[in-house]
Amino acid sequence: MRGRRPVTEVPDVVGLGAEDACDIVRRAGLVPRGPEGEPAPQPGVVVAQAPVAGAGSTRGDEVVLWTQLGPGSEADLRPPTPSDSALQPV
Repeated sequence: MRGRRPVTEVPDVVGLGAEDACDIVRRAGLVPRGPEGEPAPQPGVVVAQAPVAGAGSTRGDEVVLWTQLGPGSEADLRPPTPSDSALQPV
């Protein structure tokens, strides 16, 4: 059966940092990608993936990773403005 690639299981990388998730996906023989044709996911925490974890996939197939910035991101470094804060002075 020429041309057939081995089947592998898609790892669960939701909740991991993008860099760690990409490493795990690569070790499974798959190719991590960002959404909408991006060559790699954006930095941040992986919040979704396709195909889903546990699905069978063929080595060399792509796994799309969606991320969002997590704790410690630049947005978290600025103090909240009074309008951002739920606590208002009395």
